[in-house]
Amino acid sequence: LAGAGIHDLPPGWGTPSQATSTAVTRTGLRTARPERMTLFAAPRLADAGRVEARVVRKALRAASEGEPLPLDGLAELASTELWLRRLVTRRGTCWTGTAAPRQRAVAGGVVPSRRTLQP
Repeated sequence: LAGAGIHDLPPGWGTPSQATSTAVTRTGLRTARPERMTLFAAPRLADAGRVEARVVRKALRAASEGEPLPLDGLAELASTELWLRRLVTRRGTCWTGTAAPRQRAVAGGVVPSRRTLQP
């Protein structure tokens, strides 16, 4: 680049920044907040006793508002909830073929845990 008259790069050029990633994640959470709140209004993961819906909604709300809390796992949590919803509602499977009887992929649904969750 010296031939083009560029002798120095700006400070921090090429250095990865966690702050940028975090800011982008928070912007995405803020933008998708209504959909995430709907997704976790009555989550299947809570029905199965794996999460407390109230706690998840509180974390999503706080993260989208910029509160300093770890964002690790929020995307995975949403992905797992979406996967579980699709699994429970899916009928048939590519492994059974068209001649197989139409049935739910998880015929009994999600079995709640023994402990009861507070609303």
